[in-house]
Amino acid sequence: MTVLRHYRMQAAAGRGDELKAVLTDLAGLVAPLAGCEKVELFADPADPATFIFVEHWASVDDHKAAGAALGKEAFAPVMAVLAGPPEGRYLDPVLVLPAPR
Repeated sequence: MTVLRHYRMQAAAGRGDELKAVLTDLAGLVAPLAGCEKVELFADPADPATFIFVEHWASVDDHKAAGAALGKEAFAPVMAVLAGPPEGRYLDPVLVLPAPR
């Protein structure tokens, strides 16, 4: 079953557009990695400096291996525009329902 890795990130003052751009770039690096099923980026309409980055992985081990393969340099542009450290956690899907047709 898919494992989600969820991150909440807040841009430093005036750097929301930069954070959006570097997260978009990061998604392009993460998506093709072994075990990655999907990457999603969400913006908070009530707070344009807040973003949620969600990675869908085949397993926690795949996520950890991908992070090691990318290396810290891949995350440096993101860290440079954050107001503080990202909040991250693993999530297990409990229920996923298709939209009614």
